[in-house]
Amino acid sequence: MRAIARFRECRFHPPLGRQQMLAATLSILLLTSISGLAQSGAKKPTKPATKKEPELKEELTLRNGDRLTGQLLSSTGTEIKFKSDLAGEVTVKREDVKKLKSDRNFAVVPKDVKDARNSDMVPQGEMKITEKGIVVSPKSKAKVEVNAEPAKSQVKPEPIIKVAVAEKEIPTAQIAYIVDDATYQKEIHKRIGFRSGWDGHITTGTSMIYSTQNSYLFQVDTALKRTVPTVSWLDPKLRTIINFTVSAGKTTQPATPETITNIYHLDAERDEYFSRRGYYLQGLSFDHNFSQGLVLQQNYGAGLGATLFKKKDAEFDVTTDLHYASQHFNATANVSELNLKLVGSTITETYTRKVGKIHFDEKLAADVAWNNAQAFSASGNSSVRLPVYKKLSFAVSTTDSFLNNPQVGYKKNSFQLTTGFALNLH
Repeated sequence: MRAIARFRECRFHPPLGRQQMLAATLSILLLTSISGLAQSGAKKPTKPATKKEPELKEELTLRNGDRLTGQLLSSTGTEIKFKSDLAGEVTVKREDVKKLKSDRNFAVVPKDVKDARNSDMVPQGEMKITEKGIVVSPKSKAKVEVNAEPAKSQVKPEPIIKVAVAEKEIPTAQIAYIVDDATYQKEIHKRIGFRSGWDGHITTGTSMIYSTQNSYLFQVDTALKRTVPTVSWLDPKLRTIINFTVSAGKTTQPATPETITNIYHLDAERDEYFSRRGYYLQGLSFDHNFSQGLVLQQNYGAGLGATLFKKKDAEFDVTTDLHYASQHFNATANVSELNLKLVGSTITETYTRKVGKIHFDEKLAADVAWNNAQAFSASGNSSVRLPVYKKLSFAVSTTDSFLNNPQVGYKKNSFQLTTGFALNLH
């Protein structure tokens, strides 16, 4: 009896009835659903799935009756580059085109426009191809916006007045470039950071031998270039060029002095354009060549450059500068003849060519010292890159360095042949 009394004091309840169990279960479910809704409301709302834009389809009709369906990529006064659904990218001569059917607006850059960024001088709108040239029909401009709300004092909104803009026909001979208007607007207002816009390649190769003769050789060739803006139909403003080459190795054999290979070259150039083809330049370079006894040669200078011709797949530049140079050769004693301070000029020509996916680069430079005729040097390098897989290419390059005043016992000429794989940035 005492035990039962104690249980009553602890307020143990008898088992619930059927209706009470049902009510309790419903209450628990209700609380659970409310807490779940609260937690879902606290979560960050998910963005609705964006609808996929319809695929762009344009139709290019040729004079022989053939029709290509796809997308117009770009065009000049003589050629039209079109991406066909079946044939891929094709280039068609302008005189072979009869008609272009498109819903897009285009920007037509005439040849006589000095700055393509000036949108007032570049016709924009719907484009129609004719026998004599291209007709651009700009969109009509309205004084009152369609969705604008009328003022409170007005009873009725003013009617929308459209200002008609006359069509403009541009002869084929006066057309420089044709791009879609969306791309044109994006590029003329685009801001390029220092880390964007780079192009070039990195090539590396190595060889190792472990036997009676132990040897290794490691080579790296890096060529980087950045042009602002990045499209060819806008006049260039700035260009930055960086080249770096290093060859390091050692050969050892019992009872034979070890042979060391240690060659590196670094140069950087910044070009500021004052016209479409002419530019000012500032540059520096560092050279070390153990095979010629050259500890360090450093150049700092400025000059002028010109792009003699520039096409879509080829470019040829010539530059000249006035620079200060310092040469320091390897010596066990302090010999004044082996530490030179020079003032001179460098004449350089650079040629690049692209045939399909094959890249060819070539550069020749001659350095003349005005205060020492014996301190003459020259260099030349060339490279060919053959595509292997996507951005990977097989590369073959040659580098020849000539130094007219090397240390006694060293040859004036140093030649390198490098084979390896190159990683293209684009």
